[in-house]
Amino acid sequence: MISTIIFEIPAAFEAAVRSGVVVQIGGLLKDSATGKIVAHLQESGLAQALISKALGSATSPISLVTSVLDTGASIYTAVEVTKIKAMVAAMQSLQIATLGVSLVGVGISVAGFYYMHTRFNALDQKLDQLIDTVTSGFDRQREDALRAHMSRVRGLTKDAKHAASLSRPDKEYGRIAEALSSESAHFDGELDCLIKSKQKINVEMFWQLTQVLMLCNSIRVDCRIRTSELRNAREISESIASDYRRQFDRLTPASFQVHEGEAERIIQTLRDITDSAATKPYLIDYLRTQRYDGGAYLKRLEDEAENPILLLKAS
Repeated sequence: MISTIIFEIPAAFEAAVRSGVVVQIGGLLKDSATGKIVAHLQESGLAQALISKALGSATSPISLVTSVLDTGASIYTAVEVTKIKAMVAAMQSLQIATLGVSLVGVGISVAGFYYMHTRFNALDQKLDQLIDTVTSGFDRQREDALRAHMSRVRGLTKDAKHAASLSRPDKEYGRIAEALSSESAHFDGELDCLIKSKQKINVEMFWQLTQVLMLCNSIRVDCRIRTSELRNAREISESIASDYRRQFDRLTPASFQVHEGEAERIIQTLRDITDSAATKPYLIDYLRTQRYDGGAYLKRLEDEAENPILLLKAS
């Protein structure tokens, strides 16, 4: 296994993207003439730390963009403001339309279990409030079931946070990944039910369910990568990408209970999320074929303190 990972910064490909020599599709940079993958986009732990800090005032990927870009907010230090600007500039230079993809992860999600736990707690609180206020389609039994599943995910996220302290964490990571597969299926079903309802979709409820689903899926993949089960991680990622296409491709601006401009931004964000999920298996397979150590790869990204967005050049 290779444990030394060398990344480049987005500026290395900025001119090529601007000129059209290289095109960005989801988490990939491809040669526009040959279609060959030249690099994989990758968030660092720094990006996820900054995004997680903004979650308190954000209810959706779209409002998260506003929170992250609001550099005057008192929650950020001057150093963090500089790094946020660098993250936004990197994403703009690589033609990523929104920061909404950060919830599903550009590249492999490396929020770290501490940030995932923080993120889940914010989602849990907001979803619980929504259940009490949005009664349409939620009978008492369904409300109780949803709260029970949220409680299970909270416990599994906490277990993942502490697993590294075990003498043999691999077995625990495997258990968590398997349990979250069932939880992911539950929230996928809840989302499907919301989308199929005869009424226009309540945007807040939609985003909360979507984000819990994506968080479950991120931890599933993360656990498999930490144990270097990269073939399985790739297969899980392929299944997740297929599920997102099934859920989101059927939606249009008319599906949502909001004005046209916001509805169009929602659809664009969903496209970004779907594209990012669809390209994630390529990165995981590259790690596998190049014999990278999965745990070392995540550790390197989690430790990154300067660059929110990195590039892994394809050999």
